[in-house]
Amino acid sequence: MFVRRIISILVLMTAVLLTSSAVVQAQLPSAEAIAASGSFDGKLYTNSQLGFTILAPGGWNFFTTDQNKAVVAKNRETAVKTADNTLQSSAANTQVLFQATPPSLAGQEKSALFSSGIERLVKTTTVDAYIDANKKLVLSSPNLTLAKDIYRLTFGGVKFVAFEVEGLQNNRKFRQRYIAAVRKNVALFFVITLYDPKQDVIVDFSLQTIKFSK
Repeated sequence: MFVRRIISILVLMTAVLLTSSAVVQAQLPSAEAIAASGSFDGKLYTNSQLGFTILAPGGWNFFTTDQNKAVVAKNRETAVKTADNTLQSSAANTQVLFQATPPSLAGQEKSALFSSGIERLVKTTTVDAYIDANKKLVLSSPNLTLAKDIYRLTFGGVKFVAFEVEGLQNNRKFRQRYIAAVRKNVALFFVITLYDPKQDVIVDFSLQTIKFSK
């Protein structure tokens, strides 16, 4: 349902499988507070609440704060229309950290979208359950097929879980990578949309720079 707008594709990462009845303590920071604690120093993104850093692809163009807020608002608006309480709660606790596209050179800016966001989980879950739930949500679209089933990665000493899908948008083939980790009841996720597979090398280099201080 959300896959119709590829530019806002990270909103697909808003379904969470609740595997425990233990409610997260209210004193944990909100999704808004977590997102607000992030900042850029050149291409180095740091989020003090997550104790997380990543070196974003050099030369890529970042979406503005207003553009990121528009994605969040659209996500919540769409969730409300579903009348699904779980999806609405997930959307209410999801925020964009950043979005970036390749430089405006020979059409490169239309070749990829690198997005990162967080979801503050209202109940505890595992990263495996989280990514499995999102896989089911993404594949509910008739326009997508599974390209690579769930697999595991390690960035900055932390376990990430991922899957990949393929589809068509305006007769253009694209591939999407969904990658997530769960730490302190917060899901940190990346959604990478690739129209040009050559950009995948640049994305991989960026992901390898992930570090955690907490």
